[in-house]
Amino acid sequence: MQIRLSENIRSLRKQHSMTQEQLADALGVTVGAVYKWEAGLSMPEIRLLIELADLFEVSVDSLLGYTMQSGNVQSMIDRLTSYLVIKDYENAVAESEKALNKYPNDFRIVYTCAQIYMAKAMEEMSKEAIVRSNELFEQAITLLDQNTNSSVNEVTILNLMANNYMISGDMNRGLEILKKNNICNINSSMIASVYAIGLRQPDEAMKYVEPSMGEVLNKAFATAFAASFAYAHKNDVTCISALEWLMGFLDSMKNDPKSISHTDESKAMTLALLAVWEERFGHSDQAKDHIKEAYELAVRFDNTPANEMSDLRFISGTDVVSVIYSGKTACEVINNLVFDRVPKNKASKKIKRLWDELNNA
Repeated sequence: MQIRLSENIRSLRKQHSMTQEQLADALGVTVGAVYKWEAGLSMPEIRLLIELADLFEVSVDSLLGYTMQSGNVQSMIDRLTSYLVIKDYENAVAESEKALNKYPNDFRIVYTCAQIYMAKAMEEMSKEAIVRSNELFEQAITLLDQNTNSSVNEVTILNLMANNYMISGDMNRGLEILKKNNICNINSSMIASVYAIGLRQPDEAMKYVEPSMGEVLNKAFATAFAASFAYAHKNDVTCISALEWLMGFLDSMKNDPKSISHTDESKAMTLALLAVWEERFGHSDQAKDHIKEAYELAVRFDNTPANEMSDLRFISGTDVVSVIYSGKTACEVINNLVFDRVPKNKASKKIKRLWDELNNA
């Protein structure tokens, strides 16, 4: 075990924009005492350790900054999660309690054990497991300063607690948490499910279905485009199928397949990028057809802009936020977000030439 108290006191003091004199005054000690702590010449007594942790808003464990035998902790976590894979909740729970007794203030252990109890609760509908899971999630929140996983934060943990409440049948308490933490509609789909399935309140459900569908549409486009570029950079022909899937999804969102819709600007971009990849992988005939289709669709969209999402399935309102592309027209968007971003090679230059010829015809 390695103590990093001196480094942490110095680092935390600077993070809080305090001088050694100011820290000494706040704790009622001499400047010399603070100097010795930071130089590693002495250590604060226990009472002052607690006051320091409170002042800097960290746990005493974090203040001490000791590094436990990381291999032991990770191997313990690996063993716990291995029980989950085979749904051996008896051993998972027994080992969890042993781990908690050994490392009661380690975020990784506490958070993992909370998830184990949550899995047990979902599988066995155990109220005792739900209570224990939420106790551990609450403890994990107090230890978040140790967390190094950027995908885990107080909101994500609270949402897991909400899921536990709903498993136990306490829909209203779960909804309260989900609504409070519905940042950027991350919980809208779950809230809609609770209202529609659990509480049978369709009108309330639809208030969340629509923004959730808007988020699904935006994320599907962004994810498929990112995947397409990533596969292309790896010289993987999957870049084409990613865009073919996206076009099918965009078309499926239209109420009227024959009319110009909000998704058609995105589809025009998709067709243009598809043409570039097809040319690159030797499908010249399809590439030529698709760049022409992209141009014709972009022109139709620019002549009859459909900037609201109310013409799409599952979305009737006009207040659902959609992606704002870089460009005043669909044709400009394709130039900015497709041709300016694809690798400059023989294939992309050929498709850009065809695009320019269509624009200048």
